[in-house]
Amino acid sequence: MKFEQYNFFCPKCDSQLDQTKRVHLKSERGNGAVGDMYLSTTFGSYVFEHEPSVEFSKDELVDFSCPHCREKLSSAEHPEYITIIMRVENKFDFELLFSRRAGVHKTYIVTEDGIENYGESASQGF
Repeated sequence: MKFEQYNFFCPKCDSQLDQTKRVHLKSERGNGAVGDMYLSTTFGSYVFEHEPSVEFSKDELVDFSCPHCREKLSSAEHPEYITIIMRVENKFDFELLFSRRAGVHKTYIVTEDGIENYGESASQGF
């Protein structure tokens, strides 16, 4: 499925998470360090910026929260993933899940027609 016009929203407070082609999330590491993460809005791209600059350990599990309401975005059904909302053409909402593990490139979009997957590890499933 090709998505032309879409934006990303918090499933808790419905605040828009993307601006200037980047999704903004708050991050928290297991050691308590917090920061701001900016993710690409291009599916299959895993380029990100983090403030302050940080190097995540391979497979490190990172918590993410909404920068507006501060609620954690972990998926209840898939705890190693976060859930945000992808709103297409301001009409249709789809669930978007991506891995919380550093270096694991898995993204899923749950649509009425099934599940779209992106990333080199996504075909391995949840």
